[in-house]
Amino acid sequence: MEKIAIITSDEYRMNIEAVDQNTIVYSRPAMQTSVLQTTAKTTVKQHLSFLNPMFLGRVAMSTLFDSPAPTGWNSSSSNHHHKVKPSQFVIDEDGLKWRLCAGAAVFNSRNEVLVAERIGKPGSWQAPQGGVDANSNFQHSQTLETVTDAAIRELFEEVGLKNDSQVLLEQIDDNVGPIRCRYSTKGTGSWLEKEGFAGQELNWVVFRCADAMLERNPSLVCQLKGMNGEAPEFSAVKWESLDWVVENVWKNKVRPYQVLREAIRPIMTQWDERCRAIDFSGQWARDSRRSIGVVEGLVSRGIADEKAIEKAIEPYIQFWKRATTDDREWVVTTYEANGVKPKRELHYPLGHFEEAYEGKSTLFGGNDGGVVSRHCFYLAESDSDDKIAHVTFSETPRGEELAARYMKNGELILRRTFWHSWGSNKVESTEVFTRC
Repeated sequence: MEKIAIITSDEYRMNIEAVDQNTIVYSRPAMQTSVLQTTAKTTVKQHLSFLNPMFLGRVAMSTLFDSPAPTGWNSSSSNHHHKVKPSQFVIDEDGLKWRLCAGAAVFNSRNEVLVAERIGKPGSWQAPQGGVDANSNFQHSQTLETVTDAAIRELFEEVGLKNDSQVLLEQIDDNVGPIRCRYSTKGTGSWLEKEGFAGQELNWVVFRCADAMLERNPSLVCQLKGMNGEAPEFSAVKWESLDWVVENVWKNKVRPYQVLREAIRPIMTQWDERCRAIDFSGQWARDSRRSIGVVEGLVSRGIADEKAIEKAIEPYIQFWKRATTDDREWVVTTYEANGVKPKRELHYPLGHFEEAYEGKSTLFGGNDGGVVSRHCFYLAESDSDDKIAHVTFSETPRGEELAARYMKNGELILRRTFWHSWGSNKVESTEVFTRC
């Protein structure tokens, strides 16, 4: 039987150990361990209240009896390179104590995972992770930090990424259970061993990249200075396959990554299926009355105000069909303003490609044509009905453009962000297309 919780209080110097819902063990220094067995929770609470009413007021009793998973508090400090916060832990049926940890597994559109290199340890790469905080300040909160909360916090503290901004929690089917693994730190001489831990129980929380710049180059987005007052942990970041990580991670930590690699396979398949499920097929017309920032976007590309207004309200019609080579890719035909004569047809393959254009281009610039470097991929998107968007990143003579397309309420939304080449300011616009 695993023990539900262990609580330590430096103020009262009492240890309380819940063996099950009806049995607790408590002890104090220089005193023998006492055991209380009862058939009612109220009796346990009354007994603890008799021991010390102030102590009871500082303990969320529900954590002893209603916790969904075995957890606890570790109130001890250490001589680690920086002070370690009190963490929750679990105790197995053999009485071994495991520090409860959360790992943040962030995946990009190619199902590569974000890893970071530890400061002062060249070649030591891992995902952001850390202990699940004990939340011992009960005057303000009686709620324990969850594994998901801890992963979100560690992701921000260690690499500066925010959930619901640069990343989104991955949508995982109910048939995929918790991804967790215990690994021993015995014999490493680490602070964990000195604190009496057998090792760590790492619980993986899976995220999807939701930021185009993060997708293309994480070193431009991640902040490694240490956030929330935490000391910096890493010196570099990159995307790598899980196969590479398993081959290169510190041998004492390899098991959690092997478990992640095995468990993530159906989630990777699900991601590819979600990319294929987006349906842009058909003919679309821009609703200029409901589109926002189009004129400003055109002006930022060097187009005169009067011409930009004219372009923003003229008909803009496209026909989308799936590519025969890969049903995640699209072939798009854009029509002239009359909506009848095709203007150009372009295949949007996944990955990098170059588009050659002739003559004058409103978006790309120039009068004599040229070549635009483009990159297509899918991103997590919180505003989309299916939480996913098709993204095209373009490097043009006039600047860089990010175009994200997704479905919302049966309409195609096109959100553009443009960084012009003669300044650092970005200009954003949102265009609404309806089927016609």
